[in-house]
Amino acid sequence: MSTLFALLATNPQAGLVKPGLAQALDAPTAAKVYRSSIMDLCERFATISVRSRVLAYAPRGARQEVALLASRQWRLVQQQGESTGQILEALFEAGFRTGHQRIVVLLSDCPTVPDAFVIQAFDRLMVDDVVIGPNTSGGVYLVGVSLERPELFLGFDWNAPGVFDAIVDRAEAFGLVMGLVPHWYEVADRAGLDLLSSHVRALSLSGGEGMPKRTQTLLQKLRLTE
Repeated sequence: MSTLFALLATNPQAGLVKPGLAQALDAPTAAKVYRSSIMDLCERFATISVRSRVLAYAPRGARQEVALLASRQWRLVQQQGESTGQILEALFEAGFRTGHQRIVVLLSDCPTVPDAFVIQAFDRLMVDDVVIGPNTSGGVYLVGVSLERPELFLGFDWNAPGVFDAIVDRAEAFGLVMGLVPHWYEVADRAGLDLLSSHVRALSLSGGEGMPKRTQTLLQKLRLTE
């Protein structure tokens, strides 16, 4: 079955990304964390076995800046829509229109999201209608679909902690078969950054498999992995 993997990315400019982390550090440093994270994710998922690989960027006009974050294995597409739900609706509609049958979108910029979770999401879509990756804050870091139901992701606040519950309720109301991949954490504030730093230290001690190297280097410069 034809597969599409997409990653959402924003121009890594100070003041545009990671407002919660910017409050704890400062806007330029938060932007550096975001940049390194997206670059690590793009590098790691450049080799995942899919038919199409899309880096969906924002805002309009940021194509050149975002292109610097990824290799040529990624096709850049401008995000369409104001809300996360509308952006997903547009990605799914375009994906199905071009013949894809299983579509997974990574919403998180956490650079340690395991490859295995994304692969598992694609595998589950062989039988499930929708797959969700919940995060530890009540939101979601991954969504995947194998059928067109655009209204599934519309009409609620994606920045609120109850997004996961809202999607589950919506899927149940529509009679869809839902699959789950394991929870993962986000790096939206200082607590998330501290967790990432501890995780990077643990990866280093355990042999470094899955290490986000750019993020590791940045955290060392910031003295957050000592």
